[in-house]
Amino acid sequence: MNNEIDLDQLTWKSEYNVGNLQIDKEHQQLFDLARKAFKINKIKDEKNKHKELKIIVSELFEYVGHHFSNEQKYMERIKYPHLQEHKELHKKMISMLKQIIKDFNELETSQIEKELFKFIDNYFIKHIILEDKKIQLWQTPMEELRKNFGWKHIYSVNNSKIDQEHKQLFDIAKEAFKTVDDKDRTNKIKTILVDLYDYMKTHFNDEEEYMKKVDYPELENHKLIHKQIIKELNKFVKKLPKVKAETFEKELAIIIELVLVQHIIQEDRRIIKWQQNKTI
Repeated sequence: MNNEIDLDQLTWKSEYNVGNLQIDKEHQQLFDLARKAFKINKIKDEKNKHKELKIIVSELFEYVGHHFSNEQKYMERIKYPHLQEHKELHKKMISMLKQIIKDFNELETSQIEKELFKFIDNYFIKHIILEDKKIQLWQTPMEELRKNFGWKHIYSVNNSKIDQEHKQLFDIAKEAFKTVDDKDRTNKIKTILVDLYDYMKTHFNDEEEYMKKVDYPELENHKLIHKQIIKELNKFVKKLPKVKAETFEKELAIIIELVLVQHIIQEDRRIIKWQQNKTI
């Protein structure tokens, strides 16, 4: 299984909560299953490992289907605006697991592990931490988002240039949380988007140069994430004329939280962790 995932990434943290006791409990159970899958990698006997992988894939398939059904009912209940998009993501996750099950007896153990890692990376590291987090952020009042948003020392990736640029991004983004008169709202949002977009492109370029310099093996994957973030911002800008200012302001706050905080925590830290492991 890919060594870019470690047990710490598959440890449940309170920051992953979506604010619903049942959903959060199910997420925790799924994290337990993912950790169990990760530990199977240590089994030496291939026959035994193959058997254990089959059991865990079946358990994941059954529990994920049950969880997705409950999560979708919850999103319907709270009138989550991106329900249909979220359902499509769920379908893709189910398809990934179905394909693993379908091909199971034809695949080598190493191939099964690779496909299982791909599912864990997509679902646990990206979907729960990023997509499901949007549900919780959507329900969080703007006042609370304003109060809690900002650069924190725990976001440091221990590179002075990259950290400084991250801080600058937070400073630009912080303007989104400032209260202004209704008549000034649209102009405020436009200004922030332009500044954020311009600086983010500069920062991503600097970060990619840094990764190239240190021969970071996941450079191309990281660049794809950067492209996706820019794409999301472009898509978001196009929505501006059609959406109410207060709704747009809330969605902007969500994107900022996810792009800045989650990207730094989940992706940029991988660079530093890789460097640390390299020097050991």
